[in-house]
Amino acid sequence: MLMTERDLQAIELCKECLVLLNSIALGEEDQFTIQSIILINDTMMSAYFNISDYTNAERCARKLLFPLHDFGDTKSEGQVRLQLAKILRKQRKFEDARKQYEIAIGNMKTIGERVMEANGYISLGIMLKSLGEYQKAKDYFEKALAIQMQIGDKGGEAATYVILGAVLISLGEYQKAKEYCEKALAIQMQIGDKEGEAAIYVNLGKVLVSLGEYQKAKEYCEKALAIQMQIGNEGGEATAYGNLGNVLASLGEYQKAKEYCEKALAIQMQIGDKGGEAAIYVNLGNVLASLGEYQKAKEYCEKALAIQMQIGDKKGEAAAYGNLGNVLASLGECQKAKEYHEKALAIQMQIGDKGGEAIAYGNLGNVLRSLGEYQKAKEYHGKALAIQMQIGDKKGEAAAYGNLGNVLESLGEYQKAKEYYEKALAIIIKTGERSGQKAKEYYEKALAIQMQIGDKRGEATTYANLGNVLRSLHEDQKAKEYYEKSLAITMQIYDKGREVGSYINLGSVLQSLGEYQKAKEYYEKALANIIEVGNRSALALLYLKLGSVSSAREKYLYGEKALSIATEIGDRERQAGAFHLLGEFFLWRKDYQKAIECYRKQLAINGEICNREGLARSYLNLGFVSLNIGESERAEEYLEKVRWINSDMGVIDLELSTLCLMSMCRRFEPRSKEAYLYLYQYIAEHEAWRNSQQGNEQFQLDILEFTDAPYKRLSRLLSFAGNLRDALYVEELTRARCLADLVARNFSIENHISADPQSWYGMEEIVNKERDSAFLYISYDDRRVFLWVLKANGDILFRYSEEVDDKTLMAENAYDLNTYFNKSIRGFGVLPRQKCEDRSLTETMPILTQDESEADLRGEKAEDTERMLSECFKLIIAPVAELLTEPEIIIVPERNLYRVPFVALRDQPGGKSLAETYRLRIVPSLTTLRLIQNCPADYHNHTGALVVGSPKVGRARYRGKIHNFASLTGARKEAEMIGQLLGVQPLLGERATREAVLQEISSVSLIHIAAHGNADRGEIALSPCPTAKSIPEEEDYLLRIADISQVKLRAKLVVLSCCHSGRGEIKVEGVIGIARAFLASGARSVLVTLWAIEDKATEQFMNRFYRHLVDGFSASECLHQAMKWLRK
Repeated sequence: MLMTERDLQAIELCKECLVLLNSIALGEEDQFTIQSIILINDTMMSAYFNISDYTNAERCARKLLFPLHDFGDTKSEGQVRLQLAKILRKQRKFEDARKQYEIAIGNMKTIGERVMEANGYISLGIMLKSLGEYQKAKDYFEKALAIQMQIGDKGGEAATYVILGAVLISLGEYQKAKEYCEKALAIQMQIGDKEGEAAIYVNLGKVLVSLGEYQKAKEYCEKALAIQMQIGNEGGEATAYGNLGNVLASLGEYQKAKEYCEKALAIQMQIGDKGGEAAIYVNLGNVLASLGEYQKAKEYCEKALAIQMQIGDKKGEAAAYGNLGNVLASLGECQKAKEYHEKALAIQMQIGDKGGEAIAYGNLGNVLRSLGEYQKAKEYHGKALAIQMQIGDKKGEAAAYGNLGNVLESLGEYQKAKEYYEKALAIIIKTGERSGQKAKEYYEKALAIQMQIGDKRGEATTYANLGNVLRSLHEDQKAKEYYEKSLAITMQIYDKGREVGSYINLGSVLQSLGEYQKAKEYYEKALANIIEVGNRSALALLYLKLGSVSSAREKYLYGEKALSIATEIGDRERQAGAFHLLGEFFLWRKDYQKAIECYRKQLAINGEICNREGLARSYLNLGFVSLNIGESERAEEYLEKVRWINSDMGVIDLELSTLCLMSMCRRFEPRSKEAYLYLYQYIAEHEAWRNSQQGNEQFQLDILEFTDAPYKRLSRLLSFAGNLRDALYVEELTRARCLADLVARNFSIENHISADPQSWYGMEEIVNKERDSAFLYISYDDRRVFLWVLKANGDILFRYSEEVDDKTLMAENAYDLNTYFNKSIRGFGVLPRQKCEDRSLTETMPILTQDESEADLRGEKAEDTERMLSECFKLIIAPVAELLTEPEIIIVPERNLYRVPFVALRDQPGGKSLAETYRLRIVPSLTTLRLIQNCPADYHNHTGALVVGSPKVGRARYRGKIHNFASLTGARKEAEMIGQLLGVQPLLGERATREAVLQEISSVSLIHIAAHGNADRGEIALSPCPTAKSIPEEEDYLLRIADISQVKLRAKLVVLSCCHSGRGEIKVEGVIGIARAFLASGARSVLVTLWAIEDKATEQFMNRFYRHLVDGFSASECLHQAMKWLRK
């Protein structure tokens, strides 16, 4: 009956036999009776086990142990103990089961029953593997393998290799796992076990997926499928289809993956395999989630959960809760997701599955992060990490480090987050590296490891995570490098889904770097791939990204597209983003009511999905709109909510934006004094933020580029209130700060300026040292120029220009003064090639023909240039003309004013130029001038000159394209003439290499370079060294800012005759890139030629300039005298 699955009848018959035996024996148990009782209890134990009555099965098993022990039947006792351990496992009595396994193994070892001993090790290892104790499980499997190899059990050996491979995957030892699976495959093929061969192909596929070898994994899964179909094993066929689906999903081929999973599901339903059916529902849910079809994914996960609960598979039930929680989190249903993850955790703890417990903690941590409960999330991820380290799951450990990095990033602990991401990356690379490839640092590994290494998909993800945290640290260039590495890997492994993510990340970082066109190109690449992949959620995100770098009309169209998709798939986070984008569009159109409607919808959604930062930003948007429509009180209400929400998040840009808007709310009497307080608070917090990033110069430059408006607002308020000294100190906080820090570091002088008004002193001392000079300090906003004149006697006078009208701006196709100054000065001093060689260094490198006229080049007539010079005089000089009574003006400009040719400004077209009346000097800031004034007398060299002329570049790669650098005949003549005047041998042509220049540059008092140059990027083209490749790369010939910053210059004067161009835009730091680099590296004065004059005139100008310099005049006096002579 037992053999024919009539278990209940077998149990009843056994009970009757026991009654009969008891009545016959009448208390006297002979050997026959005992043997009969043993046989009956053994049958009942098996029958009870078959019907899942584990309590009675355990009772029968324990009854068997005593007589078997008394009879000395050690082998049978060991077999029963193995069965009892199995029964105890079913009841979750794991410690008791472990004890029975160990006793049984001891029994088998005593009597030399090697096969049963190996089986005991395997059974105990399987239990420990299910509990997540992978290292212990591995030890037992290796003991079993050693026995099987010793006794020649090929079939057992193959099976153990397979299960060892599975444990090694969990331990992150992927290459070893692959070796074991390949050994198992060889054995199965040798003994002709086709079904075993197919099973091993499946396992090999899983290993190769972990190694990122997806194409090879696909091939193995296809082989497994072919065998299962050949031998007619429907269950195996379903498994193969499911595994193929998983591999295709890893490759980003989600639609194909979906088809294979559906085939697997049909077979599982047909053969009635409920466990297999549930597993496929989970796979299908994951694929659909990747496609952005979250509602459908949710349905499949719910079906899997129902089946697991029905068949009593607690481990499967816990996994189903976890998957369902992840899908709900993607749908924005974070509270419900939290409940499901808590249920999963409770089950995993109940059944003692440590690996599953760690996964549940990780999932809970992720959803708590989405809910803004960062400290709790950190706690859960910490627990997950501790378990993963305890059980030796390296892949899980890496995931836990990555998750902890995400939480710490949200908490603003960026350096700590970066450390965790690096730990995750180091583990991922180490677990897949080939023999001998061991480097100490994670980035060295990333560079050294070959094409096929480790968990490629995990490596790509962690590179992206590192990029994210570096962006938080404002190290955007470094973040870009990591995103590019991530993209390279995703393209290598054909993971379309992650490739899309890499394009989006690169677009985002380029957008932050101000390279909007390049960002748009990456977004468009992502768009093409997303349409192919079919990921609806990512498509919605991409439309939001494209909208952020597009025109106002496109912004509306992309916002509508994103909203439509997000609504369709139920992605609440994307819906909120779409309403934000639409709100920006309506705000631009000044349709404030519709903007408010959009921002309120954004607010409602962020509240529903518990996105606290999103909630704060929604209130900020509403506050800004309310301010625009004159509802200051309502705006303040919104802004107070922002501050309350942000009080425990500490997002610095939210706090600064709120303070800025609060100051605007209170800018009118009788509350104007409160506006001062908010602005002072803004500046104090902004300065603290800046100072927290010491060493990150790019960040310090960027934050002033986009956040200096409140400084300007406070400066204006103070000036109009008559507090001119403090107004200028506030202005100084925005001027050449990084440059001043670098100069102070070079000169070993303390830089006193800070946000604390108590530290604002020393201005009078700076001005007093320039006795024959007046300082002209200039600032501007959208429509007006503000001017401060500082006198040596301590007087400070404030004036401002008339407001520029629309007509003036429109004449230059400008919308404010910044674009006006930038566009109106483009034609200054640009001459056709036959009059002046073009020494600019740009991506296009335009070369003018002999036929091009000056008007063609400028796009404007000469009288238009005269008009522009007069207009600039009217805005900048006229308001203070009567105050400038000293022979020298020291000008402190900002942004695009660095390009204005102050010497050529005149009161009317054809009138007298400024240089005819005054000597002129330009300084980046008063602070920089003070540092130069206080420089130790022995710091700069007093002798020696380096003169460079017309380096021979020829054909070379620049900005990704090959250019033919024209020979600069005028530059060569200029250098030869200067060398003769100074008595030095110039570096000309092929001798003017990068190496030769760097070798001499720090030992001379004067540097003169006449070559191709880019003033904004800080690049000078020199001769490539003779060993350079046939087409030199940029590093072979370009002298860059980084090169200059690494040498300590001690030159008193640097003359850069290499940037004849009016193109480009100066950022808030102000000083043109190349001049800034030389000043920062220690030079005392830098003269840069930005506007071209005729070659003959250039030669004569330089001749006069250097003759006066040799005669001992100051650089500014030499410049003044040379220009004066040139005019005559």
